[in-house]
Amino acid sequence: KTLRALCEEIGLPSYVKTSGSTGLHVLVPLGAQLTYEQSRMIGHLLARVVCAELPEISTVARVIREREGKIYIDYLQNAHGQLLVAPFCVRPVPEAAVSMPLRWSEVNSKLDIRKHTIGTALKRMERLKGGDPFLGVLVDKPSFAEALEWLGNRVSRLGTAP
Repeated sequence: KTLRALCEEIGLPSYVKTSGSTGLHVLVPLGAQLTYEQSRMIGHLLARVVCAELPEISTVARVIREREGKIYIDYLQNAHGQLLVAPFCVRPVPEAAVSMPLRWSEVNSKLDIRKHTIGTALKRMERLKGGDPFLGVLVDKPSFAEALEWLGNRVSRLGTAP
């Protein structure tokens, strides 16, 4: 939720989905406006700001034993050759979990990502009024110049280096 609030503050849309495993994926649409390096830098800056604001519960440490039970913010997933589980992808686990697009209002203490399975996904999407909550990822075209200015100011106030 902190990542979403940060994105809202700097004028970037963000979308959330279950990973189909144990976590959540937050995507910021790029609108085909940025290079690979620019997109990685934005991910890095967003992750660093969140970790600076919530050091007790979040980390960018890649090594599992160094995470100390904290939430891992994997901005390095934005790398050539890295895999991302597509929305609605059925995962190869016994319960056939599905990577399910969510509304941000669903990210709360009642969220149980295990309930999104091959057996429940279609009914859930049929019940959603307004359609797929993830469609904006494909069409949004945010203003990155303004967002980067806001983000730079935020990083400066925190005193955290990228």
